[in-house]
Amino acid sequence: MGMRLLDRAQEAADDDHWIGRPPSGPQIVAYLTVGTVALLFSGVQPILLDALVAEQRLTVGLVGWSFTVEFLTLALGVVLAGAFAKPDKLALKGLLAGLALAILNGAMLHASGPLVLADRAAAGLAEGVLVWLTMLMITRASTPALWAGVFLVAQGLLQVGFAAILPVTLMARFGANGGFAAAAVVALIGALASFALPSAAAALPTDVEAEAGGAKGHGARAIASLAAVFLTYAFFIGFFAYLPQLAGQAKMAPGEVGGAVSLSLALSILGSGVAALLAKRLSYYPACLVSVAAFAVVLVWVWRLPAAPVFMVLASLHGFFWGFFMPFQMPLVIESDPTRRAAALVPTVQALGAAAGPVLCSLWVTDTEARGGLLVAGACLALALLTVTVLHVRRLATASLRAVSS
Repeated sequence: MGMRLLDRAQEAADDDHWIGRPPSGPQIVAYLTVGTVALLFSGVQPILLDALVAEQRLTVGLVGWSFTVEFLTLALGVVLAGAFAKPDKLALKGLLAGLALAILNGAMLHASGPLVLADRAAAGLAEGVLVWLTMLMITRASTPALWAGVFLVAQGLLQVGFAAILPVTLMARFGANGGFAAAAVVALIGALASFALPSAAAALPTDVEAEAGGAKGHGARAIASLAAVFLTYAFFIGFFAYLPQLAGQAKMAPGEVGGAVSLSLALSILGSGVAALLAKRLSYYPACLVSVAAFAVVLVWVWRLPAAPVFMVLASLHGFFWGFFMPFQMPLVIESDPTRRAAALVPTVQALGAAAGPVLCSLWVTDTEARGGLLVAGACLALALLTVTVLHVRRLATASLRAVSS
């Protein structure tokens, strides 16, 4: 059996090749733009939802559900797009999803109470389609962790910019409506960017092609890796959703609360950038160990409700390692399923984890005490570490057996 050209299944297992034709520079920018626009609201949710609470348009009890509903439907949007939409006519799909998101963000100017949940549920579906478009590129990329890191940097820059600027500009004058109007305009920009998308993306390998190319996946390991992604995101967003309440409980001023959220988002950009630089030299397990150690420090010290300067440092530490560890979730799943078919489910599982985190934390949170959420978040983190460690040990054991048998 001589050397031959890699087929699509082999490309899926080979980190030096794209699956299908590599996109051009403008096409990569378009791919990243539509997904970045879709995830804008996830970064400014605490600020905008807190403004709705202050304006008595939303109760504190519905804040966690607002987080959950949008992330849940975003996951559903990714799943439905992946299941029923072919990877063709990408510009049209992006245009329609972007326009729908712009309309729904604009409708928030008149929403209150349960209508907020209904609006964000519909918005999540549109966001899911846009994220699916971005994942078409990342799952086919030569180095998925690299492009996942770049994607996180792009969305982080937009999120932190809005989180820092909106409270002192449009929201200072128009309240929550100023933020939602800005989000509607950004969604329109995403719709326009979709015109630069390629006409279609290459299909991922089928099971037959995967086996023929020697890139056979392991179902149980793939499921376990996705479970680890779910638990990690439940920790990330469960903690982040109650960051403003924890800051308030620590007697921080309103401006300092917004600063803590902005710092967390800002440092997540730096973390993702560092991850992108190290993507080809660092495996997911060392990245996991370092990140979990940092998160443990954050959980312990935030529980003590420290003074504002220390709280800011802890929020920054959480943000940095949040951004740093996320790109390494992609190689974690790809190692369990080298065909990358399970990797296409990563954004869905992340959204489900993001939806579950705030709800699980809310069961241990009251109007005056939010630290119960830290216990739930910490439990999710511990289970994720256990799962990743088991996968890592089993991989090492399998590799050792293969080395001995050869």
